[in-house]
Amino acid sequence: MDKIVALKHLDRCSKCGSCQAVCPLYAETRMEPLVARGKLFLIRNYLEGELGITRRMKELMSLCLLCKACTAQCPNGIPVDRLVLGIRQEIAREKGISFVKKNVFQHLLQNNGRLTMAAKMAYLYQKSGLQWLARRSRILEFLGGNLARKEELLPQMASRPFRSQVPQHFPCNRPRLRVGYYTGCLTNYVFPATGHAVIDVLRRHQVEVVVPEQWCCGIPALASGDEEAAAKLAQKNVESFLKSGVDAVIVDCASCGSMLRYYVELLGTEEAQRFSEKVLDISQFLADAVSFQPGEREVPLVVTYHDPCHLRRGQGVAKAPRDLIKSLPGVIFREMKEADRCCGAAGSFNLAHYDLANRIGRRKVQNILQTGAQAVVTGCPSCIMQISHLLARENAPVKVMHIAELISRTYLKK
Repeated sequence: MDKIVALKHLDRCSKCGSCQAVCPLYAETRMEPLVARGKLFLIRNYLEGELGITRRMKELMSLCLLCKACTAQCPNGIPVDRLVLGIRQEIAREKGISFVKKNVFQHLLQNNGRLTMAAKMAYLYQKSGLQWLARRSRILEFLGGNLARKEELLPQMASRPFRSQVPQHFPCNRPRLRVGYYTGCLTNYVFPATGHAVIDVLRRHQVEVVVPEQWCCGIPALASGDEEAAAKLAQKNVESFLKSGVDAVIVDCASCGSMLRYYVELLGTEEAQRFSEKVLDISQFLADAVSFQPGEREVPLVVTYHDPCHLRRGQGVAKAPRDLIKSLPGVIFREMKEADRCCGAAGSFNLAHYDLANRIGRRKVQNILQTGAQAVVTGCPSCIMQISHLLARENAPVKVMHIAELISRTYLKK
């Protein structure tokens, strides 16, 4: 963290408290240290030598969704999320990160072979009967830490990674554009149907698609303060995609897209800038870069839309997905209340702070159910996991799907 730059940002805080109105954590806890104003006070005291990195300080700085709601609300434009990331880096530098996280960020995520093996083990756990036995015997309840309920967050893993199911190149005659598809970890290992839908929609718009070798975007490491591991992953992705000679980098994950755009700041190189300028969310690409044409097949479905934090506030994309949904034959769109409010997933926040994440998410579920929608559409696999989990706990018969899958349904299959 650059102390001089950080203090200049902190000097602009007028302590008006407008951040309280939009902070999901404050709404649930009414705790001042969890809202932006409280965190900025703590960060200032740390930078001025009045506070050290204590266990309580670490806990308070971990209690941030990085949803950017306070940053968007702040009348003085203080980048609160960047300051929280900065103090987390200071914590990691001074106190280190946990043994588990260190090995995940520096060894597992840096090696696709190891990551694929871990995903395969999770798949076998689900399919071999071990998951059934663990749940039936209720052994996880005796291990503490809400482990049994957290285990319910584990989605159905794909039998094979998406990138092993498809070729690296989808040529087409007289392509409008040549794009690289960044699948992200969740589409690759959990939601391959989303990946197939993205490629289907792109190809129907005369777009040549390549799927280069790629790695985790690095946002889990960055959010935990391990900037070094995040930068290594960023450099690998930049080199791979620039080498593929694409006009655009298409992303189906809001968090990944926000992180890929951040590479220019993280790496500070000309190559990173060239890469980041090419990054587009799939909905933005369809709405702005090509003449979007939905299919002719009617999809008789009442849907609502959830704005992922890192898409609406992280990338400024909100109108495009709604326009796409409204153009689909047979689809009835109903706007939900507080559509841009965080669902509580926030990467691994819902694992580290399960109960609090669920309290935040229940408000989202209530807003969804009030619309009477049959399905919730969004643009973030992490949000899909969280909202699906919360709806299942409420026994609500509402589907959750990626916008690319909804669009793909309108095309007559070849």
